[in-house]
Amino acid sequence: MHSAIVIKGLLLMLGLSLAVASPAWAGDSKTPYPAMAPIAQYLSASPAVEIAMAKTAAPKSVSDDATVLVLTKTGYETAVKGSNGFTCFVQRSWSKDFDDPEFWDPKDYTPQCWNAAAVSSVLPEYLKRTQWVLAGISKEEMAARTKAAWASHEFGPPAPQSVAYMMSKDQYINDPKPGAPSNWYPHVMFFVPATEDSKWGANMRGSPVFSTTSDVDPVTTFFVVAPKWSDGSLGPYVAAPAATTGKPETHRH
Repeated sequence: MHSAIVIKGLLLMLGLSLAVASPAWAGDSKTPYPAMAPIAQYLSASPAVEIAMAKTAAPKSVSDDATVLVLTKTGYETAVKGSNGFTCFVQRSWSKDFDDPEFWDPKDYTPQCWNAAAVSSVLPEYLKRTQWVLAGISKEEMAARTKAAWASHEFGPPAPQSVAYMMSKDQYINDPKPGAPSNWYPHVMFFVPATEDSKWGANMRGSPVFSTTSDVDPVTTFFVVAPKWSDGSLGPYVAAPAATTGKPETHRH
């Protein structure tokens, strides 16, 4: 699943990649969101509000003619039928790694617009996980089902040219940390079958390209920061790191 949404010390938790389940899920008193909140806390005030937020994920030239999905108590539903092959939606916190302490954070809203390739090959896993979440399936069971789905080829690799826009000024990727706002930077993500970041020049000294590879899904997500938000206003300045200290943490977009 592919999603969200850091290079340690620089990027915030972004990616779409899913990670292996961890025993730390249960009984960790330091986890700020130890269990799923009532579903109402994850829903938008109205379909119109969610449609508007979803469309902020990409420039109007992309989002105006895109299909839009909205989350309901029974899963995502098509609220707007588009014509350009893109699909915009607001991703929720359960797109994060299974052991992420904010997995159940109801404040997490990450507007995204995915092209047709990503919609056909990457989005189905997130939609399936959403169904599991709404059905009350445990994280341990969701992790097991994810592995089984990859083994049976129900889930497969990203199609060539899979792209996702996350350029919304309204995105809430994770709880703010010192020096790191909740909406991070406007950026574009590229999903590819698992690969070495060095082949793309990612996560290297002075490189503007960052990446993470999932521990469960054989998928690598590349992140490229954009200079402007989707409304055309300038995004914050990004200084390239002197050197990276580890791979990005992930947020399953």
